[in-house]
Amino acid sequence: MGSLARQLRFVFLGTVLVVAAFSTGIDFLFFLVYLLGGLLLGSWYYARRGLQGLRAGYHVLNPRAQVGEVLQAVYRVDNATRWSKPWVELWNDSTLPAPLPGRVIGVASQGSRQWLAKVTLLRRGSYRLGALRVRTGDPFGLFTSEMVVGQPTWVVVFPKVHELPHWRLPPSPVDGTAPSRQRFEAASPLVSSIRPYVHGDAINRIHWLSSVRHGELHVKEFDLEQTADLWLMLDLDRASHAGVGENASVEAAVSAAASIAVQTLNENRAVGITVSSRRQHLLTPDRGTRVEQKILHLLANVQADGSRPLAEVLVSTLPQLRRGMTLCIVTGSTDREWVRALASLRRRGVGTVVVLLDRATYVGRADDEARAELAAVRHALAEYDIGYHLLTAGDDLAHVLGGKGAGRRASRPKIQGREQLRA
Repeated sequence: MGSLARQLRFVFLGTVLVVAAFSTGIDFLFFLVYLLGGLLLGSWYYARRGLQGLRAGYHVLNPRAQVGEVLQAVYRVDNATRWSKPWVELWNDSTLPAPLPGRVIGVASQGSRQWLAKVTLLRRGSYRLGALRVRTGDPFGLFTSEMVVGQPTWVVVFPKVHELPHWRLPPSPVDGTAPSRQRFEAASPLVSSIRPYVHGDAINRIHWLSSVRHGELHVKEFDLEQTADLWLMLDLDRASHAGVGENASVEAAVSAAASIAVQTLNENRAVGITVSSRRQHLLTPDRGTRVEQKILHLLANVQADGSRPLAEVLVSTLPQLRRGMTLCIVTGSTDREWVRALASLRRRGVGTVVVLLDRATYVGRADDEARAELAAVRHALAEYDIGYHLLTAGDDLAHVLGGKGAGRRASRPKIQGREQLRA
C-alpha cells in the first residue's frame, strides 16, 4: 500500500475521531485526537530530516562492455549524523533492458554502506543510467523525502566479439598481401627476428638492447609489410534480415562483422567499414585501438532498418576500394544482382569474401522458395569464384568463420607468429 493510501486512512481516522470527540465530549477521544495529531506531525518532521547528513553515489566499473558480460556498479552511502537511518532506498532509472537492482538498507550513525550491483547485458546498444535516487521516510510510511544525486551515465554495450583464431582473409591478386618467408632488406614495422651483425648491415638496424644482452652487435630482420587492407560491408537492408530479438539474423550479422574487424586489426591490418542501415555509415580504413572503438561503437547502435539494396550500396562503395584491398560482405540478401557487381573486383586487384546468412533459419522455417533463392546465390558466388561462409541460426560463429563448416572458402596462407621488438 502506497504512502498516499496510508495518509488517506489517517485523515479518515482523524476526521472520525474529531467528530466523535466534539459530539460526545469524552476526554479519551480528545486524547486520541491529540495523539494522532502529534504522530502525524512527528512523522512528517522525521521524514523531512531523514536525508540530512546522507551522502550517496555510484560508479560504473565497466561502462564499455560486450553482450553477455556483466555490468557492475559500486554504490556507497555515508551517514554523517549521530542518528541512524533505519530505512534508505536507492535506485537508478535506466533504459537498460534489465536495470541495475535497487536496494533498501539501514545505515548506522557515523557509518557507511557499500555494495556491488550486477546485471547481465543481453542486448547491444547505448543505454542511459539516470542519476542516483535516494528516498527515506518515517517508520509508519506516511511521509517520504527524496533526493537526486549525481549525473546520468551512459553505458555502451558492444556486440559480442568472438575469437577467430583460424580466420584468414583470401589473398588479393597482388603482391604484399601476406607475410613473406624471405627477409626484407628495407626497414618496415614488422620485425621478425634478430641476428648477429655482419659487415655491411646498416647502423639503424642495430637492436641495442639485444646487443647489450649478448655482448655483441645484433641487428633486426624485417618482414615485408602487409599492404592489404580490409573493407567490411555490413548489409542492414530490412529485406535482408529476419527474426526478432536476440536471435534475429541482424544480431548474428553485427557480431560477425565485429569479430572479423577486431581479428583483422589484431593482425596489424587497416580496416574500413560501410554499414547500410537507415543512414549509411562509412569509416575509412585505419588501424589501431582507436578505429576498433569507432567500429564497435558504430555496430553497437545500428539496426536492420535500411532501405537500399546491397547492389546499390556496393556500386556506390566501389570507388573507395583500391588495389590490394580485401572486401568482406556480411549479408542475408538473396538478390543475385550484388553478386554480379563483384565480378569486376578481381581484375581490379581486390580480393572478396562473403559471410552469407541463411535468414530463413532465423524465423524457424525454410520453405522451398527460400531454399531455392539461397541455392541460387551460392551457385552465383561459385560461378564467379567468390569464397563464402554460410551462417545459419544457432551456428558457432568461430567454427563457421574459422573455415570448418564453410561453403566454398578461399584459402589463405597461415600467418606466422613474429616477435615484436622495440627499437
